Amino acid sequence: MGWLMAKLLLRKFRRVLIDVNTQYDLIFQGNNDNSELLRNIRRLFAWARVKHIPVISTALTRRIRSCPEAFKNSDALCLEGSAGQKKLRYTMLTANVLFGSDNRLDLPRHLLSDYQQVIFEIRSEDPFSLPRADRLLSELRSDEFIVFGFGLESGIKHTVLELIRRRKKVTVVEDAVSRYGYVDFEMGLRKLEIKGAGRVRTAELAGVSRLNGHAGKRQPWHSPMIINARIG
Repeated sequence: MGWLMAKLLLRKFRRVLIDVNTQYDLIFQGNNDNSELLRNIRRLFAWARVKHIPVISTALTRRIRSCPEAFKNSDALCLEGSAGQKKLRYTMLTANVLFGSDNRLDLPRHLLSDYQQVIFEIRSEDPFSLPRADRLLSELRSDEFIVFGFGLESGIKHTVLELIRRRKKVTVVEDAVSRYGYVDFEMGLRKLEIKGAGRVRTAELAGVSRLNGHAGKRQPWHSPMIINARIG
């Protein structure tokens, strides 16, 4: 299958954004005011659109039948097919492709030529547990992988540490990472720094945002921002 990745390996990107689980359920959990966080996430996506920066996104997807009883009530998070499992509308770029959470390794030959955004549905907080995501993130060449999103102690940590393990340069956008569920947010970031990650603020990358931090209502995949292709 190596030839399928040949076109990817020929090109090296200056930057790649890694968007971790920016989904409605994860935004609305707890009673935190996430307006600044969402404003920064929205700014990063606007920056990606203007600068044509590729984006690799993950979307946590839990199956009802495989979830513990605790996940089967009305407070369940990111259940497959639910409105809360969907990504924020402004985290969907126009040219995108969605890969289901199967165990296949194949990837389209011209993946990042045809699509600016690649979205992986994942069953685990660790995106590298999905073979396609592991393959793309491991083989993709970039001067810098810029990580942001939800779950400092879970999805963010797994993503950053696994990229560093693969000898990638990784930078965390500290004001575009959720604080929910982590007692000492600063300590969590410092632990990633010790492992080799850099830190940056949104304004340093993309300038000051004039966008609001409104999340909007939970919307299905097919409304205004459409999935151009779904594989698996």
